[in-house]
Amino acid sequence: MFSEKKVIEASRDFVCVRLESYESEEHQGMVRDLLRGAFANTAFCVLAPDGKKRLSSSGRSPAALFGRRGGPEFGAEEVVEVLQEISSEYKAKGDDKDAVIQDFHSFRQALNVAAGDQRLLVYTISKEGERKKAEKVLQAVLNDAEIEGLFHHDFGDAAIDKNWMKSVSDERTGSGFVVIHADEFGMQGKVVARLPLETSSKALREKLMASNEVFAESEERKIYSEHVREGRRNGVFFEGGMPYGEDRDGDGKIDVKRGRR
Repeated sequence: MFSEKKVIEASRDFVCVRLESYESEEHQGMVRDLLRGAFANTAFCVLAPDGKKRLSSSGRSPAALFGRRGGPEFGAEEVVEVLQEISSEYKAKGDDKDAVIQDFHSFRQALNVAAGDQRLLVYTISKEGERKKAEKVLQAVLNDAEIEGLFHHDFGDAAIDKNWMKSVSDERTGSGFVVIHADEFGMQGKVVARLPLETSSKALREKLMASNEVFAESEERKIYSEHVREGRRNGVFFEGGMPYGEDRDGDGKIDVKRGRR
């Protein structure tokens, strides 16, 4: 069996971008560009460091890496070989520790995605002039190899983002790093830790690792089919910023599902 470790090692040479296609018209337009005018909930393409030049064909899946090569069914090993071939032409110029910190379109989306991926959400609330300093602390922590990928993160503005408190069991206001455990469907959450922006990267790291250890022990892995059925039974619905569905014929309108008018 091909080693998953090799897949992970190969992917570290790339920046993986998850387009928020049901929250952003701009991102949905980017998906359409990759799919020649059509729209679907997945799209794939390898881009050069300038974010524009395409280094592979574009399509619905990593099969786009192989372009017109055709051939037998591809698997992880074949994908890694092509990724390594591409990455050998582009050597990293920066430091991973300086990578941009994740920021969602909205807090409600961040909470929902954290629930879906079963991760704690770090919500950084800052006033004007405080964010750059907070980013430096976060870069030293969230880009650390041992922590990278364990949390989702979102930025909030202390002056305007008041509604987030309606979704969590916390009424405290002001700047700070807030660690939140989303509920099963990401509609509500519970604050499990809160630290001031003056917290050192060392102290923040220790608190996050401790919080994640407790989270990992209490969080049971979701079975997708059962989770979906339970959500439907409970009438759970997350309203996106864009209409749900796909436009496979590329006419600019979301396709009407069969049986629906």
